Amino acid sequence: MKRSAFLSLALAVAVGIWMFSGALNGSARLKSPVPETKKVQPMKVSVMDLEVDRVTREIVVQGQLEPKRSVHIRAQTGGQVVAVPVPKGAPVKVGELLVQLAEEDRRAQIARAQAEMTSQRLQVTGQRTLKQQGLQAETQLKSAEATLAAVSAELERLRLDLSHTRITAPFDGVLEKRTVEIGSFVDRGDEVAEMVENAELLAVAQIPQQSARWLELGQSVRVRLLDGREAGGKITYVASVAEPQARSFRIEAGVANADGAFPAGVSAELHIAVAEEPAHFLSPAALTLDDQGRVGIKTVAEGNAVAFHPVTLVRTQTDGVWVAGLPERVRVIVQGQSFVVPGEVVEPIAEATL
Repeated sequence: MKRSAFLSLALAVAVGIWMFSGALNGSARLKSPVPETKKVQPMKVSVMDLEVDRVTREIVVQGQLEPKRSVHIRAQTGGQVVAVPVPKGAPVKVGELLVQLAEEDRRAQIARAQAEMTSQRLQVTGQRTLKQQGLQAETQLKSAEATLAAVSAELERLRLDLSHTRITAPFDGVLEKRTVEIGSFVDRGDEVAEMVENAELLAVAQIPQQSARWLELGQSVRVRLLDGREAGGKITYVASVAEPQARSFRIEAGVANADGAFPAGVSAELHIAVAEEPAHFLSPAALTLDDQGRVGIKTVAEGNAVAFHPVTLVRTQTDGVWVAGLPERVRVIVQGQSFVVPGEVVEPIAEATL
């Protein structure tokens, strides 16, 4: 009996302890503070205040310098080369001898033809005298005159053939290439040399079809070489038909080169001023793309909300770019624009104004 009472008392104590601990835990839970939701802070971005300015729009394209004229000179008669007085790369004047062919018996043939023509003239004179006296038929006189004309034509051909043994420069320029040497034999039509005119060069480029409407003959062009040298020129040709593959138009601009300072065949950058218009000047790093792939600028508008403005490039410089499409006064995001979206509220931090 005592043992049962002892067990009952122990059980009652255990239950009491359990209930008391639950009460304490519940009280602790009631007293623990409820965590508050933290307020999200706006993204900090660097901004720069810009104002519109006027700038000259430029079309800038890559091209090259070409000779104004380049001619492959060919022999107009056959013969052996006996003299090549001008070395490759030398400047030459119009009419200067480039290649001399052997005359061979050409002068003898000319002398024979001259003698034959003299004889035939005498025959024609005699035939006319007899015709006037009624001792000669008209047909015989006409036959003699025809023979004289044939002999005269042959004499002229022989003289021309002799002149063709002297192959001369067709214009002032540079002997760029010579394909024959002394002892070479050439036939009529064979190439013997190549000449270029470099006193004036052509700056040549392909203009995109969307820019072709800005161009006209006589327009000024600034040509810049890769080594930094520059030259001025004017547009002398604008193609009226686009290239079928690139849909671009060929342009040519004449560039004075009397001293030969600019070599032909080198790459060149053509700058063509076409119009003056309002634009903003900023760093290319401020440019970004929207979801549609448009190039634009992110700005901070009223209420510090981000806005996106599509822009077009007006002009590029080594220290920045000019763009059109922004409001006259605008606060441009220059750092952090990649981490914010249009409509998002940000905390702008001003940088120096350009």
